[in-house]
Amino acid sequence: MNKEEIERALKEHRKWLNGEGGSRADLRRADLCGADLYGADLRGASLCGAYLRGTSLREADLRGADLCGADLYGADLQFCKGILSFTGEKNLLIYFKWQDEYYFKIGRITRTCNEWLKEFEDIGVKHKYGENTKLYGDVIKLFSQYDLEEKENMG
Repeated sequence: MNKEEIERALKEHRKWLNGEGGSRADLRRADLCGADLYGADLRGASLCGAYLRGTSLREADLRGADLCGADLYGADLQFCKGILSFTGEKNLLIYFKWQDEYYFKIGRITRTCNEWLKEFEDIGVKHKYGENTKLYGDVIKLFSQYDLEEKENMG
C-alpha cells in the first residue's frame, strides 16, 4: 500500500469506528514496512499477515486488532494501547485487553489469561514450543497477576 492508500483506509476506519459509515480497515497481508502509523486508531482493524517491520505504531490504539501472522519485527510499539509484545525464539507473544478481558496470543493461538494459565503446557507440547513453553508460561503468570490485581481493585 502506498501512503495515500493507507491514509484513505485509516480515514474510512475512523468513520467506521464513529458509526459514520466508512469501513473497517482491512490491512491483511499489506506491506506497511516503515510506515508511520504513530497514534493511529486501529481498534478492530485486521492486520492479519501484514508486514509491519520497522513500522511506527507508537501510541497506536490496537485494542481488538487482529494481528494474526503479522510481522512486527522492529516495529515501534512503545506506548501502544491494548498490546504488549514479546518475541520468543519461535513465536510472538502478544498481550492485550479486549472487552474488559485480558488475552495472550502466542503464534496463532489466542486465549484469555485464565485459559492460558490452565493450558499453556499442553498447548506448548502440541504446537512444539519446546523450551519456550516455560518462558511463555512465566510471562503469562507475570502478566496474569496484573489482570487479577486490576479486577480486585475494581471489585
